[in-house]
Amino acid sequence: MNINIRSIVLIGIALAVAGLTAILARSLIQTPQQVTTDGETMVVNQVVAAKTQILVAAKNFPTGTFLKAEDLVWQSWPDDTVNENYIRKDGQVTLETFIGAVVKSSLNAGEPISVNRIVKPGNQGFMAAVLSPGKRAVSIRTTVITGVSGFIFPGDRVDILLSHKVKTADKDRSTIQVSETVLKAVRVLAIDQNAANATHTPAVSKSVTLEVSPKEAEKIVLAKNMGNLSLSLRSLANDEESLAAAKEQTSITWDSEVTKTLSSKGPGKAGKAQVDVFRGRAAQKVNINTTQNNLPPANDNQDSEE
Repeated sequence: MNINIRSIVLIGIALAVAGLTAILARSLIQTPQQVTTDGETMVVNQVVAAKTQILVAAKNFPTGTFLKAEDLVWQSWPDDTVNENYIRKDGQVTLETFIGAVVKSSLNAGEPISVNRIVKPGNQGFMAAVLSPGKRAVSIRTTVITGVSGFIFPGDRVDILLSHKVKTADKDRSTIQVSETVLKAVRVLAIDQNAANATHTPAVSKSVTLEVSPKEAEKIVLAKNMGNLSLSLRSLANDEESLAAAKEQTSITWDSEVTKTLSSKGPGKAGKAQVDVFRGRAAQKVNINTTQNNLPPANDNQDSEE
């Protein structure tokens, strides 16, 4: 008789534990409810965190933007709505994987990044994606001196300087050396074959690729055959308005402005000199003051964009 009572007690305890477990499980599965002060019942949905994370834009990006690690974030996404083209987080894909990639079409903040919206360096169509509409890519050779000792990076703005000789009609000095800024505020697209510098360390390059208009491309090709080209790095503080104003200014420096030894010889004796200025194939003789640049401004047409 005692054995039966003990069995009944054990069975009762087991049933109580099973019932309590069922109640707890039901409370976790079912939607909890809250009762408002007026007696109405409000259903509260329980949010379950998604297991999938996808890559999204941290802010708005126009077409042609170079991406950095801080420009992207991982965001949870409902598992049943993840498009196959979305970039998912896994052990092999990190934010650093996309440093230097370029936006092929504009992105809004929080918008998922799909594989067809960006292009990585080295992939087909990369340079075409970097270029702004109507622009062209042109490369020039550089050295440790002409390339500002490797301190120019993709995305920087530079001025292009041309150093060359100009013929004169003076019997004492047949040529005059001159340096002039032929283009201003030009965007750097790539250093050698690299459109990004993940280590952010200076590196001496052999070539620099620049973004220019079709007319500017013609000027650079011609300038490369006229003399030596050098780059001058511009400040990052320049805004679009100041950059546009800078492009309208002209700057020319004659050799007599650099050294006083030329002021007492040749054309500097009378303070005048005559030089041949070539515009296209036509040559024009112009009288100049050797200590002051009074050349007429070049008759350049506005850059055309296709």
